[in-house]
Amino acid sequence: MIFTICDGFHELEKNYVGNRLHVYSRKLIDFCIEQQGRTLILLNQEDKIGIAKEEDGFILRNWNYYELMTKIKYKAEKAGIELIVD
Repeated sequence: MIFTICDGFHELEKNYVGNRLHVYSRKLIDFCIEQQGRTLILLNQEDKIGIAKEEDGFILRNWNYYELMTKIKYKAEKAGIELIVD
């Protein structure tokens, strides 16, 4: 197996994105806990995905939305917060 510099950068980017998604989902759930929120409602998610894909300068457009939602869902459940996605 040949390991190239591009592979190394791809792995670095993957790790960076995974870490950022963890941090952002943690901050969101921490905010809900601080505000004593028991329900988190995320509205118009399909619209936001479309906007992110269309925006040239939108840094998160290539990030894994499914992974972010999985992290939010897991952390919300663990904190006893109901998650509603519309």
